[in-house]
Amino acid sequence: MNDPRNETIIKLLKETKNEFLAKLLYNDSKNLLADDEPFRHKLLKARNKDVTLANVFIPMLESELIDSSRTQFFLHHLEQLFREEAYITHLN
Repeated sequence: MNDPRNETIIKLLKETKNEFLAKLLYNDSKNLLADDEPFRHKLLKARNKDVTLANVFIPMLESELIDSSRTQFFLHHLEQLFREEAYITHLN
């Protein structure tokens, strides 16, 4: 039965549940790419972390990014960054 001593606990649990649902619905309604950062920023962060990438050219113009002689490295490296980020986000 409803014990008057438990009313505050029940009220707190209902409020916690409502806050959780509101947060869950808010995160579900956001654009999936809302938290993503630009490609160049990811490359700059990767270059700062990895010493072997210190001399790697990072494109700043669209024409430099489209240049196929340089793009292959960036696409491969970006794929690795996305995989690491997905692993950290979804498996931890």
